[in-house]
Amino acid sequence: MKIIKKIFAGSFLVIGLNILLVGTIELIDSRKPNQDKEGALAAIVLFGIPSTSVGTWIIWGLRQQHQQKIKQLQLEREQLFLHLLQQKEGRVTVTKFALAAQIPIEEAKQYLDEKAKQLNANFETSDNEGIIYRFPE
Repeated sequence: MKIIKKIFAGSFLVIGLNILLVGTIELIDSRKPNQDKEGALAAIVLFGIPSTSVGTWIIWGLRQQHQQKIKQLQLEREQLFLHLLQQKEGRVTVTKFALAAQIPIEEAKQYLDEKAKQLNANFETSDNEGIIYRFPE
């Protein structure tokens, strides 16, 4: 569905912007008779502005949906992180967090590093588990 919306948005924008461009050129061309200028203005008002507006509105809607999805993912990750902290008494490893959040190890490490800075976590090392993030309770 998003691909279709993107195609429609692009089509509306291309058509609308072309009409606006050609109409504007017609309007500023001093060699054109007034009747042609009136037609250009009508094309701009009837087709150029609405097409461009519809394309922009579709893109804005897609952007809003994307931002909501990102916020939802961040909230879910935060809840998962807090749940793991509670479950493991403040001890979390990169691997356990990556598995629980279903994200790549590098992304999990980056997230835990940021949280460690925010919450003043300590680090422990273990032969079995590697680096263990120890968050204050």
